[in-house]
Amino acid sequence: MKKIINFVLFLGLIGVMSCQPKDPNELLTSERAIISYFIDGIQIGPAEINRTPVESDFTIYVIDGMDLTSVTPQIEISLGASIFPASGEAVDLSSGEYTYKVTSATGEVRDWVLNVQSFDNKIQGKWKVGKPMEFHYFIGEGESWGWEGVKDLEWTLPGAGAATDNELEFMTVGVDEVGNLYGTGSYTSGADGTFETFVLENGCLGSDVDYSPYYGRMPQGDFNWVLDLTNNTIILNQEEKTETTLPIEWINTEDYSVFELAFSPEAHDLGWQDCNYNELELNFGKRVWYTIIRDGASIPDDGEEEETDPIIPEYAPISLNGDWGIEDIGFWPGGDAGVCDDFDNIMRFSNEAFDTETGILSGDFEYLAGADGNLTNGNGTDWVVFPESGKFELKILQNPNDTESREFWTIKFIATDGSVLEVPNAVEGGGADQITLKFNGGNAGGIEQEAHWYKFVRNFVGANPCDGETPVDPEEPDPNGIFPEGTWSAREGIMINNYYWNSDSDNGHIRYGDSEAADNDVITFTSVEQNGDVYTGNIRVDYGDDGTFDLGEYTIKSGTFTYTVTGEEWGAPIGNLVINTKEGETITYFKTNLWNSKGDFDFQIKFNIDEVGEVYYRMTDKSM
Repeated sequence: MKKIINFVLFLGLIGVMSCQPKDPNELLTSERAIISYFIDGIQIGPAEINRTPVESDFTIYVIDGMDLTSVTPQIEISLGASIFPASGEAVDLSSGEYTYKVTSATGEVRDWVLNVQSFDNKIQGKWKVGKPMEFHYFIGEGESWGWEGVKDLEWTLPGAGAATDNELEFMTVGVDEVGNLYGTGSYTSGADGTFETFVLENGCLGSDVDYSPYYGRMPQGDFNWVLDLTNNTIILNQEEKTETTLPIEWINTEDYSVFELAFSPEAHDLGWQDCNYNELELNFGKRVWYTIIRDGASIPDDGEEEETDPIIPEYAPISLNGDWGIEDIGFWPGGDAGVCDDFDNIMRFSNEAFDTETGILSGDFEYLAGADGNLTNGNGTDWVVFPESGKFELKILQNPNDTESREFWTIKFIATDGSVLEVPNAVEGGGADQITLKFNGGNAGGIEQEAHWYKFVRNFVGANPCDGETPVDPEEPDPNGIFPEGTWSAREGIMINNYYWNSDSDNGHIRYGDSEAADNDVITFTSVEQNGDVYTGNIRVDYGDDGTFDLGEYTIKSGTFTYTVTGEEWGAPIGNLVINTKEGETITYFKTNLWNSKGDFDFQIKFNIDEVGEVYYRMTDKSM
């Protein structure tokens, strides 16, 4: 019995040895798969290979009408297997179907059926830009104080609105060596004959800012294109111009009639500019996109609810009776209101009554001076001016589909002389103890605004946000000129500051490095001459007992100076200060603010330090 078992094992060993490859490094398997299949200049993208226990087929895509009677594909198959016809051998695929035979190393055969399909080039043809360019901005990303939003780019850059009627066309030429479609195209202006522009007027540094390198990615006129199917992007290029890659994001996938060309503007290197929210948002743009619509198609319905007539809310209306103080005066998109002294004013409501049939809460009002005894009421700006007394009517309606809505609330202030101040969409917030009155437009700090608001809080005593610093009234210039001869010393405690939003330190400013070393600096201006908006003279800097304070290339030094007025901020002059030092250096400080030369805070020099941001060098305590 033992001999029989040994003989059977011997026969099995001989059988195994007979199946071994002659080359000990060669592994015999039954694998007989097609791994990849590609026809240079013909095939679009990689082959779609389907293999199951009972199926083995694959599909390739080509441009409709191409000659397929003799093509030479490159084929990759399983290790040790063979294929017929072989890789590189010419085959006729004009029928749209072809069968390959793949034989494994162990001799097993499998049929692989090739299907040839016409590629549906979804971008081929004529298109148009369907609505204003939009952009997403995120300021302070990753920080607790950050904020973000999405808006039409033309709100910030009006010239961008010219893109809305522009036309785009893509024409396919062929397939490149890696299977991407390529062709020619054109981007032309629409009925207005104008291309979009990206210029922000009156930037924070006093001049216009051209954002074209960041937000203007579409090549104007004729261009070439490549459609990269691996990541669904289109590459646009023109001779002697930078290549642009834009992701294609389909919006309507039912008929592929709407898509977005989106990109990152990458404008973050432009830095933090806090004098204008428009510029700040542009500098922190995260994503920008064109909405492209096929010629003859329309943008799908956004699914907005049908408008419903407003109704009087069922709940009891708020009571305004009592005193309301100003907690905040806001503005959009940016600029300084110059209404420092308004914050302690009081709005007093009394003798109110509510009409349940009309939804109107009515009564008497007075707008009163606060602790300073002055009813500044706009401080001379083109801002809202409240009547001092009269009747008020608050119409309280709501959207029946949104019980939290205040969108139909409107308040009227009817002055004793009959004049009316009407505020549409007055919004109640924070329960019954806070109400925000929104207004359209206005001029703040010399900048036209889109909107502004007053936030009133019940029984609140407002504080002056300007910290006692009264801006110069531009209508009453200092008779001694903007740069009167004299001597200034450092402003104690805030000499050099880096700006942080919502900081608890000094209303948003903190010390820059060891800036206490500058607290005993003294700056003297002499031989000052004025020629229109340009002031020239001599500057002498004394560093005090410590000898100096080093700000590198921005360290203030003695020499001659030129100060050029470029605009206003907070109602005071603002301009650029250039110092030519005795050593031959030139130092330029952009956006130097000049405040009340007879007050306790006379001027600040503002500039940017790499990897730090905006820095303020403030001088005060003027002595002649």
